[in-house]
Amino acid sequence: MEVRLIFVMLSAFFLFSAYFGYLIADLFPELAKKEIESIQEFLKDFASNKNSPVLIFLLILVNNSVKSFIAMLLGIFFGVIPLLFLFINGIVIGILAKIVGEKIGLGVFLLLLLPHGILEIPAVILACSYGFWLGIEFLKDRKTIRGKLKYSINRFLKVVLPMLIIAAFVETALIILT
Repeated sequence: MEVRLIFVMLSAFFLFSAYFGYLIADLFPELAKKEIESIQEFLKDFASNKNSPVLIFLLILVNNSVKSFIAMLLGIFFGVIPLLFLFINGIVIGILAKIVGEKIGLGVFLLLLLPHGILEIPAVILACSYGFWLGIEFLKDRKTIRGKLKYSINRFLKVVLPMLIIAAFVETALIILT
């Protein structure tokens, strides 16, 4: 299976999981509010004025790139980890869309999500696509998996990581400006 097709399928899967998170937040609002509170607590410490822009940038970049890289590598085990990684992230975005969207409007929330949606989310989905592809290739032929693993790492470094670097700059700028 081609990585492009996997990317399209995982993008749809991610959107489905975001919708599922939105429904969960609608059905279990107290649980969703607790999730939002824990995220807000983390972000309050993370984006405080005591952190320099360089540190914020590095924290965002390391967080996104390490998690995406690990999800990609662990995809070799039948593609399960990249799916789980996308599913959880989609659910969190769906919960945020429901709870935050009720306060500021869903349209405003989606506009605020747009900087992430342009590079960061596609980069994460692409990394997971390579991980899922690795899982498929591992099932097909274990003897050639080393070369395919090298190929995936190369694509991560040449395509995904630059996308995540630019996304981290954008996210850092947004944090500093707000």
